[in-house]
Amino acid sequence: MTKKLYNLMDWAEIEAVTYAEEDHPKAVLGAHPVRGGQTLVTAYRPDAAEVSVKVKGTKAAVDMELADEDGYFAALVKNKEPFEYELIVKDKEGNTKTVTDPYSFPDSITKRDIQKYVSGIHYRAYELLGAQVMKINGIEGVRFAVWAPNAIRVSVVGDFNNWDGRMYQMERLFDSGIFELFVPGLSEGEKYKFELKLHSGLTFMRRDPYAFLSEDKEDGAGIVYNTAKISVSDDAWLEQRGRYQRDDAAICIFDCRNVEPDKKSAKNIIEKAKKYGFTHVLISSPNDSLYIPVKKPEELASFVEQLHRAQLAVIFSWTPASFDSVSSGLTAYDGTCIYEDPDGNRSYVPGEDRKYFNLGRGEVRNYVVANAVFLLDLFHFDALMVKDVAKMLYLDYGKSGSGWTPNMYGGNENLDAIDFLRQMTSAVHKLSSDVLVISDDDTSYAGITDSVSDEGLGFDYKLDRGWSRDVTGYFRQEPLARSNHYNEICFPMIYQYNERFILPLSDIADIWNDMPGDSDEKFSNLKCLIAYFFMHPGKKMISMDNLDEKSREQKYVAELLADAMSFYSRNEVLHSKDLEQEGFEWINNISARENILVFARRGAKRDDLFVIVANFLNIPRKKYKIGVPKAGKYTEVFNSDSEKYDGFGFVNKDAVLSEKDECDGREDSVRIRVAPYGITVLRYNAVREQKVGRK
Repeated sequence: MTKKLYNLMDWAEIEAVTYAEEDHPKAVLGAHPVRGGQTLVTAYRPDAAEVSVKVKGTKAAVDMELADEDGYFAALVKNKEPFEYELIVKDKEGNTKTVTDPYSFPDSITKRDIQKYVSGIHYRAYELLGAQVMKINGIEGVRFAVWAPNAIRVSVVGDFNNWDGRMYQMERLFDSGIFELFVPGLSEGEKYKFELKLHSGLTFMRRDPYAFLSEDKEDGAGIVYNTAKISVSDDAWLEQRGRYQRDDAAICIFDCRNVEPDKKSAKNIIEKAKKYGFTHVLISSPNDSLYIPVKKPEELASFVEQLHRAQLAVIFSWTPASFDSVSSGLTAYDGTCIYEDPDGNRSYVPGEDRKYFNLGRGEVRNYVVANAVFLLDLFHFDALMVKDVAKMLYLDYGKSGSGWTPNMYGGNENLDAIDFLRQMTSAVHKLSSDVLVISDDDTSYAGITDSVSDEGLGFDYKLDRGWSRDVTGYFRQEPLARSNHYNEICFPMIYQYNERFILPLSDIADIWNDMPGDSDEKFSNLKCLIAYFFMHPGKKMISMDNLDEKSREQKYVAELLADAMSFYSRNEVLHSKDLEQEGFEWINNISARENILVFARRGAKRDDLFVIVANFLNIPRKKYKIGVPKAGKYTEVFNSDSEKYDGFGFVNKDAVLSEKDECDGREDSVRIRVAPYGITVLRYNAVREQKVGRK
């Protein structure tokens, strides 16, 4: 080595590179101007026997000298930096290849991006970190970036460098904890990981937390994937989506979380959804990966597009609370707890091999919020159903004794999670005002669906698990015992308007099995429950995994289900004021002995009024007297005991006029036939005053 070249060497930094401990390799490697109008070009290629540098526009390559026997090469080039050049590398087996030097490219992540990321407000962090297929200075390649603040060195490794962590050491940006490197010449399909070196000297490989695609095995490598190839052509749907998701819309969700979303299932789901009248379809991920939760992203995009063309909204079941301790690779990611809370009492999930995200850290909030934005951006989901909200809200959820750490005020609320949920719902609604965010929550935490400006969490809806528990629990009682549980069927209305609720009805076939009595009684009870479900305030969600419609009873149940859903959707009385107390009025909720409920549903217009009578016993009532809110004519428009559904046909064929005869605290009343195990719906019609009371 010439003396001049020797004197230009920063031997301390060279040692850091050769020992693979350098977090600012661009300060040493690449092209750097030196005195005399020359440029020092250095490269670390431990795989090479010889290296030369070829400047674009020149004829001859300049041989590089081996400055360090571990593979550190250097050469002085007359051209002034910046200029484009390539490295001609001859390996120890005599093979030669020409490569563009990764260290010849500038950093492509800005300081502003990093500031937003660290502050937890970079809602498209998935465009910042991970493996991004892109062009820099007209050259195609992949930019790799990862957050590992406590590593002393990070390298990107893969087949492209023989998984050698000494090569492609990444640049720490602005001491932020983000490491970045653009590797020219790489393209989609490359497998990769990050190799981290700790202060202790320990070196290990980690998966990319932002990997869009990964090998289908535990601790599998990430796979470079270009999301630009995913396209959902649904502009027509997006333009009119809002009317399907308004407060006054009829929302019927088809729970398909047990079905893998692909082209085959799309056809079956559309056929069934259209048959019954569903408006929304709920799907989930078969994988635990947070970013793209499927093996074939294009198939998921095609699935969503097909459902949108069929005028069906798509809800994605999303789990931002925790991550798998093993398969995710996030545990102690850089040798310390950065994705999980360092307090073990806060990070562990009782009974599961999972850890809660540390949502008090801006970079972690970014990771999770940006995933919500990513899914909505990429796949055009119409709503997110957020799972495990209760686990996020309470530090002591499922924990006992001293196995949890209180918040700064000594309470059990997870203040970081509360702030995160507000931030997440606000970010989603800012992205698109007609996208829904639904809480799958089983606690009494107040204000889940209140606006963030009113100190709420900002969700659009909450699943009313309490309704399902109380109402189906009542139906599971033997008829003779129901009087003692009458309050359970009434109780949901006490809190109905505390939140904006979606009523979930678990799998219909399973409910059938839980009903008391013989087959006929189970059948009658199930029809009664389904009809009551659609007349009760609240948007609807149904699981029907095992409803195969093969038996006689299931065929009738299926027909009733389709008719009840259609009746609910066609009649604004049942959904236009779903979320307002003015839309509901108790008429009789004190007849525990008879096990009968009577209530009114009101619509937006003055005379939009239904009176609904629910009889939960196998006892028909021939002239049952009920009070009515208004004087006029009442016409039966739905009856679950219709012969059409294999009922007894104990219906009211003729309209009835109210009479001035006090009942249920009202001046006017009617007498009607009430079917056993039946739901009767009467529509109000105003008539001239002189006709009221006549038969």
